[in-house]
Amino acid sequence: MIFTSIYLNVFLCLLLINFQWREQKSVLYLCLIILLFNLRMNIGILLNSHTNLNELAILMFQTDPLAYLLGPFVYFYGKSVFEEKLVFNLQFLLLCLPSILLFLNLLPYYQLSMEEKLVFIKQIDKNIYFRNFPNEYTLLFNYKIQRSLIPLSNLSFLLYTFYNLLKKKSNALIKPKISKIITSFVFIFVISAFPLLFYVTYVSFKSPLNSDLAFRLPLNNNTLELYYLLTLISPLSFLLFPKFIYGFNPNASIVQYVQFYFKKIISIGSEVEPSKFDNSDDSGIIMEYIEKEKPFLKTEFSLHDLSRELNIPNLRVSGFFNKQLKTPFPEFRNRLRVGHAIQLFKENMHLQMSIEGIATVCGFKNKSRFYAAFKAEYKMTPTEWIEKNK
Repeated sequence: MIFTSIYLNVFLCLLLINFQWREQKSVLYLCLIILLFNLRMNIGILLNSHTNLNELAILMFQTDPLAYLLGPFVYFYGKSVFEEKLVFNLQFLLLCLPSILLFLNLLPYYQLSMEEKLVFIKQIDKNIYFRNFPNEYTLLFNYKIQRSLIPLSNLSFLLYTFYNLLKKKSNALIKPKISKIITSFVFIFVISAFPLLFYVTYVSFKSPLNSDLAFRLPLNNNTLELYYLLTLISPLSFLLFPKFIYGFNPNASIVQYVQFYFKKIISIGSEVEPSKFDNSDDSGIIMEYIEKEKPFLKTEFSLHDLSRELNIPNLRVSGFFNKQLKTPFPEFRNRLRVGHAIQLFKENMHLQMSIEGIATVCGFKNKSRFYAAFKAEYKMTPTEWIEKNK
């Protein structure tokens, strides 16, 4: 049963990548976080279950360098969510360097044969090596230092990331979708981590006083099954926030996606034009999405993106703007962006950031495009509008 969570987490990651990759490249970091967190939980429960010693010999110490990466992955997931792109830079590589240091420190242990590792794990299972990890199995420093470094480092990254995300979430200019992602992620993490914290606390009090290398707690079969269930809480917690998996859009649900692909297969088979699936509710869906999510604030937002997000054929979305609104999509998008800029001017945001900064916040690629769109709408430049409306 303990390995059921592995299958669930892999399936969850496949869902996240399938539904979120185009919109949120940061989902790559999230999947790595999910898999590493689940791996660490499974190792801890294997260690106290006195079962699956072969698997424990493979996972327990050999995954320490990966366990350290959980903190940096959380940090760069937060950055990627806020910047709406996959952040991968020199800073990421520098923060991952300690993982290489941990790998080098355990190099002597890695060079042991599988039989030797299994003998060592069996000794741990029999309550030997509580305090002293063999010095000959480490190369650079005592294993106690490594044991302390991993949780302290991960906790520091986690607290720093949550602090920054919640601070940015309170910013009035943050996009609604990003705010929802941050809120959902925080709740999912709390739901996943609290039972694990309870488990560690309980085992700490119940284990022998002289235990140091690992928690040791004899478990009966009934109690063991309960602890196995702890590994399922993390993937199941995502079910409480389905839009976190399928996307924070009005029509983002698995049913909608199935219907969309089913219609697509039928249309291909019958060679029916997409416009034949005309829907009178398109206008309401499109406008509700634009008003609630404000996708026009995204620099690269296009007609194709709108079509994909709402699962409405591109031809129908284009027809809505050209035939019903009598306004081409690029012009309508610029009008909304300029309107958002006006709102920021009324809130005196131009006193806190530059005109170029406001242009970027509103979705314009550069200052010149902002000025051109603004002048086309108001027959004056942003600076002139500010002076006129003091």
